[in-house]
Amino acid sequence: MDRRPRQYRPSLEGLETRDPPSALQVAKAPSQGRRSSAVGSGSPIPAVTGARGRAVPTPSWVNPNLLQGLAQSLYAPVTTTTPITVGTQVFPPGTYSVPRPTPAEVRRETIWAEFVGTYYVGPPRFSNQAATIHIYSNGKDVTSNQFFSGRGQVLLFPPADPTATPTTNDPVAGQIAGLVSLYPSNVLQGSSQLYLDATNLPGVASNDPTALDHGLPSRLKVILDAGTTAGMYATPSYATTPPRQTAAATGRALPLVGGSGGAVAFTQGAGLLDLTYFPARHRRAGTSQSGTVVVRFQGLINVTGVENALYKGIN
Repeated sequence: MDRRPRQYRPSLEGLETRDPPSALQVAKAPSQGRRSSAVGSGSPIPAVTGARGRAVPTPSWVNPNLLQGLAQSLYAPVTTTTPITVGTQVFPPGTYSVPRPTPAEVRRETIWAEFVGTYYVGPPRFSNQAATIHIYSNGKDVTSNQFFSGRGQVLLFPPADPTATPTTNDPVAGQIAGLVSLYPSNVLQGSSQLYLDATNLPGVASNDPTALDHGLPSRLKVILDAGTTAGMYATPSYATTPPRQTAAATGRALPLVGGSGGAVAFTQGAGLLDLTYFPARHRRAGTSQSGTVVVRFQGLINVTGVENALYKGIN
């Protein structure tokens, strides 16, 4: 037996570099596919090419026209129906323009992400729900233009009665409710968390066949959940300058005009969530359906651009 002492030399492992969101650009990329073992689908399940510590081009499914439409919507003029006091000024009811983003700003706010994960359809949690849909990236990297590696989850609650009308006691009656969670895991963005609220596209019913795939929600609107984000997606505590708005008639505080809080509130964010399901031949025990799902998200998010303290550009 060789009992001679062995020597080990320390070594350094390189860290990936990444531009902050303020430097991101939009491009185009090809997509690869593999054969599916799913039931009822002869098309291949698209394979997502992981970033693996390097930048990846923008996929062809990212729609520039959609992004421009989101910019028009997020920064549309604000219409008020009652007098509003901002600081010492009183604004009568009317329509007021807001600052518009430059083309460079639209590129900075652009975000897309995709992954091939696993989905499970379980029983509902409450009486107004039809099911509980869990989607996980299952240890596979989420590919995005804003982080090199990450994980993703989606939670959806289809309604028990898609024709129900929202009420005070049930404000989401008839609507799909859900949450999209993205967690960048590369070292420069390890504390970042992005949360998006998911629901029906405007004017599209929960049971609309054009928004369903294998009977499950497939096209949804998502809105930035500004109160729960963290890291590079964190939102400042202020909302407007001044931060308080009051009704001129009553003196009571009002919600933010248009829900935006101004162009520097960093609370604007919206997009489109596309889900393509490939049911497995043998569903998982305890589920009504399970299998593979392709998750794709595209939209605009007005992040601050503040990066992790380890980012090489500031230290």
